[in-house]
Amino acid sequence: MKEIVLKTIRSVDPYKITKEKCTVRPGKKNFLVAFGKASLGMAKAISEVFEISAGVVSTNEDTLPENGKIEYFQGGHPFPNRESVKAAKRAIEIIRSATDEDLVIFAISGGGSALFEYPKVDLEILNEITKQLMRSGADIYELNTVRKALSYVKGGKMSGFTKARIVSFVISDVVGDDLSTIASGPTYPQSVNTEDAIAIMEKYKIKVPSFQKDDVVPRKDVDHVIIASNKDACENARRFLKDAGYDSFYLGSSIQGEAREVARVLGGIYTEIERGSSDLKKPVAIISGGETTVNVKGNGLGGRNQEMALAMVEITKDKKITFASFGTDGIDGNSPADGAIVDGKTFEMAKSFNLDPKEFLSRNDSFNFFDKINLSIVTGPTGTNVMDIQIAIVE
Repeated sequence: MKEIVLKTIRSVDPYKITKEKCTVRPGKKNFLVAFGKASLGMAKAISEVFEISAGVVSTNEDTLPENGKIEYFQGGHPFPNRESVKAAKRAIEIIRSATDEDLVIFAISGGGSALFEYPKVDLEILNEITKQLMRSGADIYELNTVRKALSYVKGGKMSGFTKARIVSFVISDVVGDDLSTIASGPTYPQSVNTEDAIAIMEKYKIKVPSFQKDDVVPRKDVDHVIIASNKDACENARRFLKDAGYDSFYLGSSIQGEAREVARVLGGIYTEIERGSSDLKKPVAIISGGETTVNVKGNGLGGRNQEMALAMVEITKDKKITFASFGTDGIDGNSPADGAIVDGKTFEMAKSFNLDPKEFLSRNDSFNFFDKINLSIVTGPTGTNVMDIQIAIVE
């Protein structure tokens, strides 16, 4: 299972897939603005295809390359830092100098909301609002609605700073591949609903700050190309599973909801198959993708993938089911792991270590549970992001 997980993540390598899609007409001058977890790979591919006059890249990677014409910033994630703001301001300066004969190429990927930001309120206030929304279980759409209202660059507004032709290459990290939501839709034409943002903050009992209305109008003539998505990664996983001898069934890439509740639903499906009560014949692999949430009530370490796997421990007990849930970005919540793998023997293994899955689940401490029994998936940052994937092999 672990090898299939790693192959699936590698199959959406941003450098390779971006280079395959770089077929647009160049401008008199070409400018690059790249931000998100896949920005380094995407920027490398684009700079090899186009002659870049100037550019900005904001990434969460520790090691930054050197390129005289491209400026690199180590932005913050999951919360923007001062470098995230510097990157956005510098990008605006650069694309403002472009003419209508030039081309501005945006390379946008998951994590871009934090790695590229020019807030209308103090950065500390923005980050505190974001933290409160995340702790309260707000979904990505609610989170981005607030982010757009409190930003000068989100919600299509980044496109309003230049006269140049714009092409945005996008790696999707949201359910449904909604261009208005990926990295908060910085170049996608849309209306930012300030009233909705205020209502969301009030819903989660967050103090609403005072902020300026927008004076930049998003452009409607921006070309967007989605070059990779969760579905692509899931289809690749199906291919790897077939090579390993398994038929597979794809449940889609729209899995959402509270991680432990989703585990119960998926676990029910796997159990029916394992019992022979399904039309699907064993052995079979069940693949799904999407992005769940965790309503954090404890002070443990972990993230939505490990939380889902931990909830699955009791469900898979004594069954011929192997389950993995993992993020394609290599980062799961506030932990150093990316996900976890469980099977029918995990419950007894935990018991032999005097570990109670329910106890760890109650304090949202999934990482420490799996770390103690060596079932964590640890990849480190992968340089890509197409949401999360669940794979179950039922025999």
